[in-house]
Amino acid sequence: MGEFATLASVGAGTAATASATGVGDLGSFWTLSVPVRAAVLSASTLLLGILVVGLFPDYGTAAVDRVRESMLSSFIIGSVVAVVYGGCIGLIWFAAGQDPIVSLIAMPVLFVLVGLGTVWTAIGLVGLCQAAADLVGADHLAWGILGAVVVAGASVTAPAYGLAIAVLAAVFGFGAGIRTRPGVRSVPDRVVPPDRKV
Repeated sequence: MGEFATLASVGAGTAATASATGVGDLGSFWTLSVPVRAAVLSASTLLLGILVVGLFPDYGTAAVDRVRESMLSSFIIGSVVAVVYGGCIGLIWFAAGQDPIVSLIAMPVLFVLVGLGTVWTAIGLVGLCQAAADLVGADHLAWGILGAVVVAGASVTAPAYGLAIAVLAAVFGFGAGIRTRPGVRSVPDRVVPPDRKV
């Protein structure tokens, strides 16, 4: 995980620089050519995956494992959480547009909620790709991240499918993310020899 932490620190600086220079017009993204859009989305997904695993290795890895190991419960819980999350985003966005004072309070809250939703969606996408990689015997987190990068890059060729994959990843990620306690890594069960008593 040392190399992941190093890459994550570099990625964090890049993300901070990008946020400082401004987001710009998001609509201009769709005016780019398909290969450029695929490259941008793939690089963003790779950076986000490295950040999640590198900066929060215990939480990120445990949440990805939850997606893989308990898909049904992650989906059910994630569906409820996603509806509540969307309702909160809509309510705060509406309230922010009504009053400038409320807007000052609502914008930081929206920033945190959107950031959390982005992290959970990335966890869901990596978890789903890792679950698919497990079927062919590629049991390593790097394969999940690589799969997420490929899926994200390919999604620009069919935006409708890309949106469906993003929603599915968000549902699984929300379910696994909210069920994972930060700072607690899931450890595999190990065989403990019985006490030797006379």
